Amino acid sequence: MKYGHFDDQANSFVITQPLTPRPWINYLGNRRLSAFISQNAGGLAWYLEPQMRRLSRYHYTAAPGDRPGFYVYLRDRATNDLWNPHYAPACAKLDTFACHVQPGVTRFAARRNGIAAEVTYAIPPEDDVMLWHVKLTNQAATRAQLEAVSYLEFGLLEFARELYWAYLKRHIGFTYDKNSGSIRYDYHVFEAPFTPRMAMGCSETPARFDCSRDAFIGADGSLERPAALRAGRDLGNSEAPLGGHGCGALAVDIDLAPGETRTFSYVFAIADTWQGVDASLAKFRQPGAAAKAIADTRDFWASRSSNFQASTGYAEADRFINTWNPYNCLITAEHCRIISTDHPGVDGLRYRDTAQDAMALAHLDPAFAWDRLEKVLRGEKQDGTACFSFWPHNSTPTSDGHVRSDNGVWPIYTIYNLIAETGDFALLDRVLPYRGGGEGTVFEHLIVGLKYILASVGPNGLPLYRGADWNDGLAIFQDPKAESIMLGMQVVEACRQLAELARRIGRDADAAWCGGVAAAQQRILNSDLCWDGQWYRRLIMSDGKPLGSAKRREGRIFLEPQVWSVLSGVGNVDGRGRKAMDAVAELLNTRCGIRICEPPFTGIPEPEDPPLGSAPGTNENGAIFCHANTWAVIAEALLGRPERASTYYRQMLPPVMAETVSADRYEREPYVYNSTIVGPASEFFGQGGISWLTGTASWSYLAATQYLLGVRPTLDGLIIDPCLPAGKRASITRNYRGATYEIELESTGSGSALLTLNGEKVAGKCLGLPKGSRHRVVWHG
Repeated sequence: MKYGHFDDQANSFVITQPLTPRPWINYLGNRRLSAFISQNAGGLAWYLEPQMRRLSRYHYTAAPGDRPGFYVYLRDRATNDLWNPHYAPACAKLDTFACHVQPGVTRFAARRNGIAAEVTYAIPPEDDVMLWHVKLTNQAATRAQLEAVSYLEFGLLEFARELYWAYLKRHIGFTYDKNSGSIRYDYHVFEAPFTPRMAMGCSETPARFDCSRDAFIGADGSLERPAALRAGRDLGNSEAPLGGHGCGALAVDIDLAPGETRTFSYVFAIADTWQGVDASLAKFRQPGAAAKAIADTRDFWASRSSNFQASTGYAEADRFINTWNPYNCLITAEHCRIISTDHPGVDGLRYRDTAQDAMALAHLDPAFAWDRLEKVLRGEKQDGTACFSFWPHNSTPTSDGHVRSDNGVWPIYTIYNLIAETGDFALLDRVLPYRGGGEGTVFEHLIVGLKYILASVGPNGLPLYRGADWNDGLAIFQDPKAESIMLGMQVVEACRQLAELARRIGRDADAAWCGGVAAAQQRILNSDLCWDGQWYRRLIMSDGKPLGSAKRREGRIFLEPQVWSVLSGVGNVDGRGRKAMDAVAELLNTRCGIRICEPPFTGIPEPEDPPLGSAPGTNENGAIFCHANTWAVIAEALLGRPERASTYYRQMLPPVMAETVSADRYEREPYVYNSTIVGPASEFFGQGGISWLTGTASWSYLAATQYLLGVRPTLDGLIIDPCLPAGKRASITRNYRGATYEIELESTGSGSALLTLNGEKVAGKCLGLPKGSRHRVVWHG
């Protein structure tokens, strides 16, 4: 693969060329202190959330991009040769380069002119520090006199206040503390809600320093060639006690004999008090402390994906199921759509996105799944209204203006999945406040959200689109009174799951209400109003015209109602779900995935009208929406069509995509999922959209583990119902409710299945609840 390769033994992706088509990043963090860092060490650090607690600077629109970040400059003091082990920003040619991306850790290994340098970045799980662990080896035949210099550019914490820097620059200060050998950031901005203590330190005593960015860079310098690192110049021990642009530039002189190696660490520390900061700096001045913390970080992240491990014989699937997809899920659940190289960090946790992100966490980290879901439900009002997004550490919405009609269904799916995983029905009785006053149990929150959807139906009885349903791109039609067929299907599935939960806790009346709602919606959804003959329509506009119909010139068919007809069971009538998915295969599928609609819109509402919104082939207008592609995998698995389900899953795997269209066209990281791929209506067909923070991560993990491999939790125990092509085998280790299941799957294509548990034949597909700590399961079918 161009630009790099997977190293499965080390659980890493190795980037071998420093100039990738876009920044390829990794996330570091412990849910308090976090950062992202690119293959050139560009990046950004924040504490808890990046809107009000952004610790460093990162420029989103400046050229060149991906700057600044977490830099280590190396200078030969005899020749003044200046370079970075991470290539940029000095951009000096390297003899060798590798950036090893691992869960929670990024390590650079480079060589230039006989000097081998490694820099490993990590944020340990127990310490609010960012470590830059440096290892230098002289592989030349002569002694080397080197200078290593760190660079971190401090921010104003409150991102919006950067616009008022001229007024606030005297509210901060940067000084050097000799006792700790660190640059201290003294932050005392008036009315700031967060006033931590921060310092940039080193395990070695710095020889020189600069606290002032302007002094280090210079009026005639740049990040590429800072004035302080030019021939005949040095860091000038500058301080900025009265404010200005601060930086953490610490110089360490290193004299290396041939064959000699030296290690040391730069340490960024944050705490409530200077005593806390000093304690962290002192801890990581101890020999071996940084190396141990980095090893602990690797172990911590490895343990978080250990609950489900599979061997399928297909390396790309195995590495995603076992490592990269769980890691992607955990990062996405933590950061939602807030901060990346695409997201500037001005948004909060999105209500419906966070609920979906937590679905995969039900298995990977149930406590964190509940943490996310609790925050979501606290953002709901007593009438069932839910905001678009909210800040993760309070219930303040970023905006109440974006009304998403589908907000109420996603928490139901997630709480069902969480209880199926844990068996903790007591979650439903927990009392949570409503935003704006009052309180209710979790079950009451769920049913209120569902009733809010049903409080506004159109003349045909289907839920209104309002501001947007899942496909918010359809808002360009500006028809909030359109009726959503997709949402009607989602209501059916939400009612099924909520009714099952209600019966378990003795709420039979609520279960009966859910059953009545689902039956009524199903009748409408299978009427000629919604069924177009070969597929389901998407919207019924307020003027009665359908969207997603063969009668239209553009937007004739949409993916979402076809997949949800199967997921909800609505399409069980007359084999309609199967027909609808056949239409998907014929009309929407491409070599890069399934388009969200076809043909895309060139004018709104009709082709002769002016264009509005996304260009054809992009986003919701005919792009390959990866999130919805995962539902197609699940739908085909539920229909029992393994070849098609496996094809859909395989074609959207990021490394497969990068090989299919080329890494240069795809552009994005091949080790995490994308939100969208540009569709064939565009000349840029195959180009990746936003990576990392996407609902594709959670749903793809569910599709692979619960539907393709078919190990699915229910309220009554694990179901074993794989959908594998004939001749395929898989071995799985699955932890469930305190027990470990060793599962062997073999698909014979016979059409009949034999399931055994500990050597005893099982009637049906459900293993029941575990009655011991270890179990052996064999499935032939």
